[in-house]
Amino acid sequence: MGIPRFFKIPQHKQFHYEPLYYDERKEKLQERIKRIEQEYGVKNGEEYVRSLTKGSFSHYYDRKRKTQRYSTTRLIIIIIFLLFVAYYLFFV
Repeated sequence: MGIPRFFKIPQHKQFHYEPLYYDERKEKLQERIKRIEQEYGVKNGEEYVRSLTKGSFSHYYDRKRKTQRYSTTRLIIIIIFLLFVAYYLFFV
């Protein structure tokens, strides 16, 4: 028995979802994606690991070298700009 109350305390609402239809096209697409992923790599936990073939990483290293060069150049330009602003603030 509980204490009588003037107002009703709302209960939590539950959500129950039942799918209305079966999408055969979506199932075929998921099967095809899974087959292609298995063809190009082996599932290891949650991520797919591609097979290591000759030259598979050459594209990665080229991109990495290019981005490092751009980031270094950008960093030098930013430092020069900040030095210029500091010189202007302190000496002019």
